[in-house]
Amino acid sequence: MTHVRFGLVVVLVAALIAVAAYMVDADGSRLAVGDVIMVTVDGEKDFTKEYQINSDGCVTLPMNIPPVKLEGLNTSEAAAELTKALRKVLVNPQVTVAFLKRASMHVFVVGHVKRTGLFEIGVGDRVLQALAQAGYDETSDLSRVNVRRGSEIIDLNLKKYLSGEDLTQNIELQSGDTVVVPRADIEVIGSVLITGQVNKTGTLSLKKGMTFREAMGLVGGVTVEADTDRITIKRENYADPIKVDYKRAMDGDKTADIELQPGDVIFVPEIETAFFTLMGAVNRPGQYPIKGKLTLSEAIGAGGGPIPQLGDLRKVQIVRAASPDGKPGETMLIDLTNIHAKGEQEPIIRRGDVITVGTRKQSINAWEVIRTILPFAWIFR
Repeated sequence: MTHVRFGLVVVLVAALIAVAAYMVDADGSRLAVGDVIMVTVDGEKDFTKEYQINSDGCVTLPMNIPPVKLEGLNTSEAAAELTKALRKVLVNPQVTVAFLKRASMHVFVVGHVKRTGLFEIGVGDRVLQALAQAGYDETSDLSRVNVRRGSEIIDLNLKKYLSGEDLTQNIELQSGDTVVVPRADIEVIGSVLITGQVNKTGTLSLKKGMTFREAMGLVGGVTVEADTDRITIKRENYADPIKVDYKRAMDGDKTADIELQPGDVIFVPEIETAFFTLMGAVNRPGQYPIKGKLTLSEAIGAGGGPIPQLGDLRKVQIVRAASPDGKPGETMLIDLTNIHAKGEQEPIIRRGDVITVGTRKQSINAWEVIRTILPFAWIFR
């Protein structure tokens, strides 16, 4: 029984570790000397444990099994190699390999970064992973980064990598590399003010050519309460605010990504809360906010659902007011039960909708009639 329980535990652990291994290994990374892995062999506690890849790129298993070379393999390939080795002592071994800890190495980061010095990174990590530890901002010139490796100097343009133009620029680092980040040649021409629903409000130094998208990146983007459909830029000598097409600008559309000018004020308003009204045979009639895309069923659910034995979802009415764009109002009678039965799409609730859930007709049987009139039988004497 103990063996069975252990086997079940191992299966559960293996499943969890497999998920973690997929997440770590999803970028196609390969095992390297010094990496720590978890090997799980279903039902075999002697083999199920952590292993570190030794200087020869191998792991050593119990029972005098010859070392198994895993360096350069991903976790799936490593599991296959270990399965081959274990077949010498086990019948049909079920092997799972999970990545636990990457072997570390040290590199230097110097230049125009927030913290210079020696940094520990994982074997196989790339330039941007080292820079993420050192920290960089708009004053760091990512287009002129270089890596010094012994007497070799490798020039990199990480802006091309970040834009997707050249993915080879973010090279893999080696132990002892020095990453040099120069200062950007910034011509500050003024400042802009960013207010409203952004993660960091305030004044930004405006460098020549800075666009709306760059400014959003420097303040950490918008908050979840931001109404991105109503972002505007107030500009000196302009009577009306300039409306920003946020989605197109953030997607990199240069025709929508407005170049900023000194004195611009970017305003990101808070999204206006919309409400609907729920009436009729529901548990909690009243007014409720609309958050995101709200279906009719969800709206009725917000009021606690229909009153049992009374609320009739075959008789739901939506009264919709005229919209600001001139679309006339309407009244819709909806059989929600039938919609569910047919798997059809439910109506989406809009601002100002008034929803009324109808009532069921109460059927009265003969006994109910008799029970009702019995107290008045004396009238007929």
